[in-house]
Amino acid sequence: MRTLAVVLTLATTPAGAGNLAYIDQAGIGHWARQTQTGVNEATILQAGSGHWAEQNQSGSNVGLIDQTGHRQLAAMDQTGTNAARIAQAGSGNRAALMQDGAANQATVSQSGTNNKSVVTQSGSGNVSSTTQRGVNNTSEHIQDGDRNEVTTIQEGRSTLSITQSGTNNTFDSRLYDGSQGFRIQQSGNGMDLRVTQTPAQR
Repeated sequence: MRTLAVVLTLATTPAGAGNLAYIDQAGIGHWARQTQTGVNEATILQAGSGHWAEQNQSGSNVGLIDQTGHRQLAAMDQTGTNAARIAQAGSGNRAALMQDGAANQATVSQSGTNNKSVVTQSGSGNVSSTTQRGVNNTSEHIQDGDRNEVTTIQEGRSTLSITQSGTNNTFDSRLYDGSQGFRIQQSGNGMDLRVTQTPAQR
C-alpha cells in the first residue's frame, strides 16, 4: 500500500512565503510527523516496513529523511537556517540530528543493521558527514562554534564520539575493519586531526 501526503501552509508574512511539507510512504506500518514554523522545506520518504520519522523545523531550514528496509528510526530538529539529510537502508538503524544556528550542514548515511548516529550542531557554518556500513556502529558528532568540520566513515562494530568547540577545527575518521573505539575532543581554533585505519583486505 502506498500513501502520499502533501501539505502546504502559507505564512502570514511575508507575502508569498510559506512552509512546504511532503510525505511519501510505501509499504506497511510506517509513522511520520512534521511540524513547521517559518519558511521551511521538509521531506520524508519511507519504503519497506515499520519505519518512524519526525521533523521539527523553525526558521528557514531544509530537511530530508529517506528510509528503506525495515524498522528504521529518524528524528530531525532544525532551528535557524540549516540543511540536513538522513538516509537509512537495512534494518534497525537509528539517527537523531539537531541543528541550531545558521548555514550548518549535516548528512547521515547508514546501511546495514543496528547502527546509531547522533549529530548536534550549534553555531554557524559547521559541516558534519557520517557514513556507517555494516553492523552495530555508533557515532556521535557535537559541534559548538563556527566552521567546524567532521567526516566519519565506519564499516562495523566501531564507536566514535567527537566534540568540537571553537572555530575552523577539522576531524576526519575512517575505520574499515571494525571493533574500534575513539573519543575525541577539539577545543580551540584551527586544529586538524585525522584517524585512518586501513584493513588488511578491502
